[in-house]
This record gives sequence, C-alpha cells and structure tokens, in this order.
Amino acid sequence: MEYLTAKRITERLQAIQNKYNRYTFDDDSVKNYTIFVQYDEKKKRYRTRKEKESYLSIVCDQHYRELVKEYSHVVISKRKYGQHHIQIKGRGGKIYNDSMDLIVSERMGRTIEMVYEKAEAFNKIHSEKCVTGRVEFPTGNILFANFFKNLQEDDYAFEIPGDVKYSSENSINHALGEQNTMKILSDTHGLGYVQLGNTSVSIYKAGDDRIIMASCYLEYYDEDTDKYLDVIMPKDWELIGEVCCDVWRVECIDQENFDKGDVLPLDHKGYDHNKPISGKVNPGTWTIKNRYHFMDDDTYIKKGLVPVWVELNRIS
Repeated sequence: MEYLTAKRITERLQAIQNKYNRYTFDDDSVKNYTIFVQYDEKKKRYRTRKEKESYLSIVCDQHYRELVKEYSHVVISKRKYGQHHIQIKGRGGKIYNDSMDLIVSERMGRTIEMVYEKAEAFNKIHSEKCVTGRVEFPTGNILFANFFKNLQEDDYAFEIPGDVKYSSENSINHALGEQNTMKILSDTHGLGYVQLGNTSVSIYKAGDDRIIMASCYLEYYDEDTDKYLDVIMPKDWELIGEVCCDVWRVECIDQENFDKGDVLPLDHKGYDHNKPISGKVNPGTWTIKNRYHFMDDDTYIKKGLVPVWVELNRIS
C-alpha cells in the first residue's frame, strides 16, 4: 500500500480533474482537499493511513466525471454509482456548474436512454432559446397576477402536486424543469405559468389572439440627441396592466378555471401589492413562449425595439 503523502494525494486529485467536473480543482481547492484528507479538524489529529485512504476515496467519488455524450448546448457526464449530470455549455464551450441529476438504476426502472431523452429536450430549449408551454382559456376572460393565494394565505392556490413537486426534473432552477412545471400546472389547474426574475412586467394585448409581456422600464440612449428616449410601443399593443414580480413569476388563468379553485376574492386586502388584472381575448388553446432567460435586452433597446420576454398566441 502506498503512503498517502501530500504529493500522492495531490496527484490522485489532479488525475480526476477535467472540464466535466462540477467543481473546478484549482491550486487552492487541491490544497484544501489535501489538508482535509490528512487532518481531522474535529479531533485535532492526523488521520490514520486507512482513514486517509477512505476520505480520499470519498472525495474522488464525489468529483469523478466521465463524458457520456455531448450535444450542441449540453453535455451528459457521469460519476460513479449510476449518477448522471446534464450540464449547460456556455460561450466558448464552458461547462456551467448548474446541472440536472439523473440516476440510472435498473431497480428504479431508469435507463441511460431516459437520460438521453432529457438531454435532447434540454438541448432543444437552449437551441431555440425559449421555454415553451400551452394553456387553455375556455372563456377568454383571463386573470393575471404575480401569484394567486388560497384562503389560508399560507400557500399558493395553484400548486404542483406533492408527489412531483420536489423532483429534480421539475426544478425551476433549470430550463427543462421550468418547462415541465409549466406543463404540470397547465394540465392540473389550467394555469399559465411564466418564470421570470426580480422585475416588473407590462402586459399588452396585440389583438384578441396575442398577448405580450415586456419590461415596465424601457428606454435607450440616443447619440444624435444626447438624450434618453422611451422605446416606442407598436400601435396595435394595448396595455392592460402591470405586474410586480415579488415572487419571480407571472401567472395567468381563465376566469372559469380560477372559479374552480378555493381562492381569495379579487378585492381581498391581501392583494394590495399583488392585485390581479384582467383581460378579454378569444377563447381556445394558447401557446406560451418565454425568452426571458435567453435574451439580451440591450441588443433590442439600443435599436429602439421592445425586447419581448413572453408571448402568448392562440393556435385553435
């Protein structure tokens, strides 16, 4: 058995370093892990040879990565024990730390083909730079709000079912989870769900078959006049209201579906800072396209154009 000197530990750690690791091994992190493997800070003593080997194995198991498959915008890498990571590629091919974890397990009925399917769906979102959904508006009388409360005011009126709520595949911390969440809420509650950020949103009607969501704050610097000018909205856009996203989202629902839920009335005092607004459009099936997380607003604003964060269109 080799003696696990600091040099040997460092060599073992560096041997598992590659661009698919969730954490980057720089000189400082390698040094810190080496100290961690050698010294028990809690007991204030150096670890035994057996303990060093055990703790080094734990660290290596946690950080080991192997490329499984690469797409244009995401990669699949794996570590030991069947755990796979779908990670986003950024500019220059940089692999971001955020990932969706999937475990391949025969006992759980999860195959590597399922991982490929998720990665391909993830890649499609990032290729199209858009998260998509669909929602039914049976009457066309729609309510918009940051979120809708229930009677107890301690929860949201329209929740994801508990058995899937905390699944990695439905986490709104990544694009595919956001898209899955949109589908679940539409299927279970008839709710249109749009994940945004810490912002305020202006909602416009562009006729009776199209709805636009954009920033409430749109201006650009005009070099010719040396002034800041407001972006001019298209003439066929009708402003129906604004939503302050204290909770980073906008929800919309048909009045018919809203009435099916046990929720607060519109004039309730709890809506002082979250008062729903209403609009009338043609009833039917509507698609939702959310580009918020994929857009560079300045590219549009500098040209005097409106960066359209979200677009809803009636398709039938």
